[in-house]
Amino acid sequence: MNSMTGYGRAKVELPVHLVSIEISSVNKRNLEVVFAGPKEWQTFEQHAIQLMRKHLDRGRIRISLNLEQKSKTANESPFDEKSLELDLDTIRSYMEKRGQKFALTPDLIVQVANLRKKELGIPSYDEAFPFLETALLHALKEMKEMRVAEGIILSQDLKNRTEILAKLSEKMKSECFGMAQDSKDKLLERLRKSDLELDQDDDRVLKEIALYAEKCDVSEEITRLDSHLEQISATVGSKSSVGRKIEFLLQEVSRELNTLCSKSTRTSCTNLALEARAEVEKMREQAMNVE
Repeated sequence: MNSMTGYGRAKVELPVHLVSIEISSVNKRNLEVVFAGPKEWQTFEQHAIQLMRKHLDRGRIRISLNLEQKSKTANESPFDEKSLELDLDTIRSYMEKRGQKFALTPDLIVQVANLRKKELGIPSYDEAFPFLETALLHALKEMKEMRVAEGIILSQDLKNRTEILAKLSEKMKSECFGMAQDSKDKLLERLRKSDLELDQDDDRVLKEIALYAEKCDVSEEITRLDSHLEQISATVGSKSSVGRKIEFLLQEVSRELNTLCSKSTRTSCTNLALEARAEVEKMREQAMNVE
């Protein structure tokens, strides 16, 4: 079982550039991939999305691709000297032809150098693709490792809470035992105290009393509750994508507890069901982060 929360980062060097890729993941019901990078490499977006869909099932995935030019060394000239000399010679020739005096000053050198300062363009997509894919795979691997590590913690927490629910279910079985018969006896007692003349051998009377008693019987709800808890215990140990299944099972557990609360005629049994519902809500919050 994996979490949907994760982060990975990787860097790779191109001949004159540094490329860094960051992948972050947060919880989302389905899989959504968002890509941000240089417009010259937008073709890489589809490749990245397909790779995410191959490895992940749920979560909102954000991929950020950043590009920066390598910094120059201390001994490396910040200008293209050949271009600078060519430009200055052109200016000198132009002014001499018009009888103007040419004066070489530091300000002039800086201005000309800035106009022809060497700018290295972004490599083509085909040239950069092998480097981009390598960085993406490394960042994805790092993010998946984080999702696995957090998934182990979530799995243990869900197991512990499932055990708590199982113990509460056992207590409810004990507290609710004989509740239907008690309800039937209390109903008959109230009828006798009301001085109503009822023939207890009458099939219609017996049928109504049986229906009333059945409404107070929670044995079926507890049986289904135990079944759901067993499935949850088996599911949280799985290595596949189980988030949706756990959410569904917890929804069914909550449904059984709600029914049990409405049918219970004993305060002790109702309190146990309410305690179990509070535990289920905590589990549902955790399950929202499970892939």
